[in-house]
Amino acid sequence: MTGVDRVYGVNYHFEMQISEVGPEHESAFLTMVEDYAKNDPANCAALYQRKWNTKEFAKFVKDCEKQKVDWRPKAKQTSITRYVMLGKSGEILANGVMSFPLDATTEVDGGNLFCDVPPSLRRKGYGSYCLALMLFEAVRAGLRRVLVTCIESDTAARRMIEKNRGVLQDIVESTDPRRKGQSIARYWISFS
Repeated sequence: MTGVDRVYGVNYHFEMQISEVGPEHESAFLTMVEDYAKNDPANCAALYQRKWNTKEFAKFVKDCEKQKVDWRPKAKQTSITRYVMLGKSGEILANGVMSFPLDATTEVDGGNLFCDVPPSLRRKGYGSYCLALMLFEAVRAGLRRVLVTCIESDTAARRMIEKNRGVLQDIVESTDPRRKGQSIARYWISFS
């Protein structure tokens, strides 16, 4: 059993990798969106607000390229990088988003890193492993610590963050109109 196996309780054998969303992920991405639409329509509507097809995915990839400003965004700019964590067969096991620097909105809802797992693949440790891989990307981006947030009542998300050394800062009320009245748990993960 390797160190990763002990931490996450799953035998990964380093078969999974994380990469930025690109044209080569079209088929796997559209399959993942179908999984969301069928098994978790509420989150599908919130996370994937498009009518997905080949043409729409191509637009999405171009939007992703534009949102990734640079490793050092200028004042009042935010760099957003979207990732997919792929299994050995090329299927998407998890998604990730890295956003920095923080602004008034992301300091409460969103943070620097966000991970989600397709509904049919949940409860297998993929979210925790995806977050671990994204922490390496955050270090490469020059961040010294990251803020990761989740809905307070989402015990799976909280466990995922805590497995990756997240330290709870506080619980605040959401500023997102879609989450009105919900409490947000805010965690910091430091690299020093």
